[in-house]
Amino acid sequence: MEYIALFLFGLVMGSFYNVLIYRLPRSISVIVPSSHCPSCRKPIKWYDNIPLLSFVILKGKCRNCKTKIPIQYPFVELVSGLIAVYSYLRWGATSDALVYYMFFSALLVLSFIDLKFFIIPDIITLPGIALGLLFSFFRKTIDPVQSITGLALGFGISFFIYLFYIKVRKIEGLGFGDVKLLAMIGSVTGVYGVLSALFLGSLLGLIFALPSVVKNRNIQFAIPFGPFLSLGCFLGILLEDYLFNSASFFSTR
Repeated sequence: MEYIALFLFGLVMGSFYNVLIYRLPRSISVIVPSSHCPSCRKPIKWYDNIPLLSFVILKGKCRNCKTKIPIQYPFVELVSGLIAVYSYLRWGATSDALVYYMFFSALLVLSFIDLKFFIIPDIITLPGIALGLLFSFFRKTIDPVQSITGLALGFGISFFIYLFYIKVRKIEGLGFGDVKLLAMIGSVTGVYGVLSALFLGSLLGLIFALPSVVKNRNIQFAIPFGPFLSLGCFLGILLEDYLFNSASFFSTR
């Protein structure tokens, strides 16, 4: 029952995350007006706003104007539910589980905003950095020294890359929002999370961009890097035990 309760809690929070994804980059209050269809502007009834279920019942369309509801909405709700359960399974009823659920949720929201608008809101990353440092005093998996070290490494490496492209290449190869994102990742996950985000994120970004590079024979194009850094960090944490166990196995051979 506790897993079901956590999943349902995650679904409800995912519905709120969709509000953040839509409203934050448009500078709209997340409180008023109430939920409404972006196309016909009519308020959404409570029974049409039930996470996942309403999307299925409405067949992915607005009840009033029949405009298609983006698949992002049920996807974000489902992912939020799954990461709530995963955080509990991985870290139990601890402060780490709460911190990581909040952290993964922040990565989810800012990834979709970056995909659509090529921006990473400071209202997510800057409080994330502060909270990462604050919560490190109450966690078991990371201490304040590790949090500060991760923050410094995440900011330092990405800021160097940012300056290199701006000063030497005269282009923006890495946005300053990505710099603050990596600082947030470091404050929450330490050095390991930063390295995972950079390595796996770069690899995922390369795989994503490769078809366009081959097709257009041109590497001068922009992709939002935030989602790849976020996914790289998440995969690194997801596979952390497996990677460390594999490393230990080979080191003893």
